Amino acid sequence: MLFLTVGLDACKNLTNGYSTDTIKITDPSVINTSNYLSGIEMSLIAIYEGELVQYGGIWCDYFTGEDRQYIGINSYIVNAGLMEDTWRHIYNNLLANHVILEAKAISESNYSALAISQVNVALAMGLTADLWGDVPFEEAAKYPAIVNPKFDAQSSVYEQAQKLLSSAIANFEKNLGNASGDFFLGGEKDKWIRVANSAKARYYLHTKEYENAIKHGLLGIILGENLMAPHGNSRYNNMNLYYAFLRYDRPGTLLANSYAPTLLDVGHPNYRGNAKTDESARFRWYYHAPGGLDPYSKKGYQPNYACRDANRKYNGFFGSDTSFPLITYEETKLILAEAYMKQKSPDPANALLHLNALRQYYNTGAPFKSNAFLRKNCKYLDYVIEDFSDGGIENKRGENPNAALLREILEERYVSFIGQFEGWTDMRRTKNYLNLPLAPGKTEYPKRMLYPSSEVNTNVNTPNLGLFDEVPLFRTPY
Repeated sequence: MLFLTVGLDACKNLTNGYSTDTIKITDPSVINTSNYLSGIEMSLIAIYEGELVQYGGIWCDYFTGEDRQYIGINSYIVNAGLMEDTWRHIYNNLLANHVILEAKAISESNYSALAISQVNVALAMGLTADLWGDVPFEEAAKYPAIVNPKFDAQSSVYEQAQKLLSSAIANFEKNLGNASGDFFLGGEKDKWIRVANSAKARYYLHTKEYENAIKHGLLGIILGENLMAPHGNSRYNNMNLYYAFLRYDRPGTLLANSYAPTLLDVGHPNYRGNAKTDESARFRWYYHAPGGLDPYSKKGYQPNYACRDANRKYNGFFGSDTSFPLITYEETKLILAEAYMKQKSPDPANALLHLNALRQYYNTGAPFKSNAFLRKNCKYLDYVIEDFSDGGIENKRGENPNAALLREILEERYVSFIGQFEGWTDMRRTKNYLNLPLAPGKTEYPKRMLYPSSEVNTNVNTPNLGLFDEVPLFRTPY
């Protein structure tokens, strides 16, 4: 009893002067808008870098699952419980906090913070529609008024995301308020407007509205202004989530004995390089060859988080403090290139213009880290239309020249989005145009994420759909 009394007194001393009201600590009236905005951006990082992006990466052959539950994921065996964390980050964290921020920002005439939050929500809900198809949006985050939110059609979710982005652009133009909680772009209006336009282009590409994708892509992110998730070297604080998983949480679980690294490895028969393309730098940025990293790399290719042959001096794409792409200049250029080829009248000249602009950027080696070690043997020379003619260096299969150019654009998207959701999304929306390999013994690939158990068990409106049921807008021919 004596020890218990002393212990209780010690705890009481620790809490003296602090609120014991369990409601007030989350009362919006005592929390700054900037704190909500930072929390929303943190949630977006968790959504884009969480475990679901690893699952999608396995299914589109960026990685292989080689231990514990990842062996099953590698063979398309998943359960609804694995979807919980990302769903919670979307609805309980990001969307719920946006509802609070929106009310506060309007009352404070802080339209800058509101606009940034709207772009974050659009990026989160657009991705949610990509992954699940029909999902709650209009009635979401309204508990207890609405206990069972309806599932909006995938097309409606995209439309609402587009409206949010349009509203965000209009709110940025008001030049009212401040965005001190924005750690992505420091509240810079013009950069955020370009991000919003790139996001519009992304979702117009997904909905096959190619002319609109071009319109907004041309207004999108310019060189050096990517929307990136910043990271550091503190575990459980600011470390890249891939790195934490690969190095500490589940080492050896996620390897890369898959298709993607073989396209970049000059020593492999699948190598995609040619007289104008040397993929050595990109290969070293994303992957390590067998024997390069830790004992697990003896099993084959591994996602590269550090260059062991440079005494770990340089990080790879999956490094601890490597910033993670949310939406980028690279993606914007590739949206434009694809959309020019997929519009009613294909425009190979403009498609090639934007593909070459990206190649010129890659030729500097900048995306693969600004050091000589990783930029070694980096070469991306401009293509010309003749390269895609029958017998050209990018048409050895006797394809129609336009088909050869489109294939090259889609393959460039594939290797540019390693570790990101867009790779698996491209596989699904293009009907696996690139013929990416499936898991051994499988004749179809996963078409959606599963609705999480919590939603299935509590929301009577949850559809009964499986892993191989296509999301509505990806059912139509590419």
